Amino acid sequence: MSMRLSRILIFGLFTALTCSAQTASRPNVLVIVADDLGWAGVGFHNKAMVTPNLDRLAKEGAELQRFYVYPTCSPTRVALLTGQMPRRYNVISALQGAEPGMPAGVPTIASSFKSAGYRTSLIGKWHVGQATHPQTAGFDHYYGFLSSEIDYYQHTGKGGRLDWQRDGKSIQEEGYSTYLFADEAVKQIESRDKAKPFYLQVSLNSPHVPLSAPPELLAKHKGANGLYTAVVEAMDIGIGRMLAALDVAKIRENTLVVFFSDNGGSAREGGSNAPFSGGKFGLYEGGVHTPALIRWPGKIPAGAALTQPVCVQDLFPTLSAAAGVPMPRDAKIDGSNQWPAIAQAQRIERPPFLIATSEIAMIDGDWKLIEWNAGTLSLFNLGKDIAETNDLYAKEAERARVLTAKLDELKKGLPIVTAQVAGPPGKGGPGKGGPGKGKGKGPMRPGQKPQP
Repeated sequence: MSMRLSRILIFGLFTALTCSAQTASRPNVLVIVADDLGWAGVGFHNKAMVTPNLDRLAKEGAELQRFYVYPTCSPTRVALLTGQMPRRYNVISALQGAEPGMPAGVPTIASSFKSAGYRTSLIGKWHVGQATHPQTAGFDHYYGFLSSEIDYYQHTGKGGRLDWQRDGKSIQEEGYSTYLFADEAVKQIESRDKAKPFYLQVSLNSPHVPLSAPPELLAKHKGANGLYTAVVEAMDIGIGRMLAALDVAKIRENTLVVFFSDNGGSAREGGSNAPFSGGKFGLYEGGVHTPALIRWPGKIPAGAALTQPVCVQDLFPTLSAAAGVPMPRDAKIDGSNQWPAIAQAQRIERPPFLIATSEIAMIDGDWKLIEWNAGTLSLFNLGKDIAETNDLYAKEAERARVLTAKLDELKKGLPIVTAQVAGPPGKGGPGKGGPGKGKGKGPMRPGQKPQP
């Protein structure tokens, strides 16, 4: 064997060993997504709710006190997967039927982590459209349902058809969906390849309608709002099983855990977003500002309450930075890396971001500018008015001008979508959700034409 060939082989072996060591040293990532859980749906915000496992997670990790999502589920899920504003793909509301949704071939957090040597799994709800499937979007394993909602016990969708599968094959199973998802996550943790880290995303269907809970929890919660409270406690029990599995496997210290809800709660179904105004479907805080926790022992200060604004589309670059996973070169990311702020538990200046449905909210520090479908605008100082009771657009003319210019810049390249309502919806009071019917009275910018 020539000296040159020997050097090439040695270099190749060294490179392979180095890459293997880097992969093995990277943290596992567990992302848990609740469905329609409002701000006041957790015990650490509302003593009426029974969520001891989430309460403990809040003490062991950090609470992201200003975590933003989209007002309905499909956009939030697309933003999590792609790091982009879902309006770029015309995903502005909950997808129905055969809508394509997220296109095939888009780089996702799953495909990126998979390329870096991670074992990737999705358990639970998909609901990002028909154009792609979890296992063509970067997930090695998929167990769950594809549509917007299922019966917790029958595992059927809105039309009464079975919507339950494992790795692309329809299956019939008995059991309560929340517990089945938790059990599957436990199995994935127990049977993991110890030589590889994992990215495990568990997208629960609780507490989304049609609400249903195990008999023992229904018996426990017989009072007002008992069904909703029982569903949330069952969700917490499932989350507790997953967290316990990390402890049994002795990988708690090397697992980054993230928890959040896909949108605000619906008062009609028992959810509460107090002290925020509005709820699911709307751009007021109650619709887009949800509970969120993040834990990584030794890396994130325990018990920290972080006021840094973080958006769901930030998670792709943020978790990648935390795990040392390079971002794909061809990914066009709207989110920004918030790992430095989270790791230091400090508020750090960051770029403003949009929550873009048919209407648009821009968050810039404590300021929130909303552009309604009629072309009217509202401005709120969230640092002083978290319930959004005082519209400052007319009073803060210069600030409104500066923020509007930022909004116009960030909007460039977003597709035009059909307006759905005439103006700002009724808020329904703090904690009350659902789309409003009120007409907006805010001022229209000079020379402005109504646009989304």
